[in-house]
Amino acid sequence: MRGCRSIFRLAAAVAALALTGAARDPGVRVRVDLARFELVASDSRRPNETLTLPIATGSPAHPSPTGTYRPRAVVRNPAWHPGEQARAWGAEPMDAGADTPMGVAKIPLRGDGFALHGGANPILVGKPVSLGCVRLSDADMLALLDWLDRGGALAKQKPAANGEILQPLRRPVAFEVR
Repeated sequence: MRGCRSIFRLAAAVAALALTGAARDPGVRVRVDLARFELVASDSRRPNETLTLPIATGSPAHPSPTGTYRPRAVVRNPAWHPGEQARAWGAEPMDAGADTPMGVAKIPLRGDGFALHGGANPILVGKPVSLGCVRLSDADMLALLDWLDRGGALAKQKPAANGEILQPLRRPVAFEVR
């Protein structure tokens, strides 16, 4: 009986240490510098492997919202649901696919449509031209997703009924937009 208690205590201690370690993963930090038109991603597990990419930001009339965001998933082949301003200009929703204004993928940062996404014309990267979202070229969006995947931050892809492909984040990821 005494041996069973010791094994149980040892197993409980190992489980607690494992859970504490997972909870303490500082995760991935993605710093979006609006003034420099630059995204810098760093990973606590890979401190020597940062990723720096050029971005397009919100226009002066539609600035990108600042703050810290903790997204939960990546959406590949996203559908597009234009916001109020885009609808006023005549834009209509588009079904899921890599050829929407969202590009090959998006990372929703807030529930109101604010996201980091692909689809940026490379000529417009480095300029304040969006309706608020932070945009990457499709090639750079794929480079970011590959970098996140190599660091173990992305879970398995799950097809959605609407044609989008959802990919949950399995490590903490914090976006700091400044």
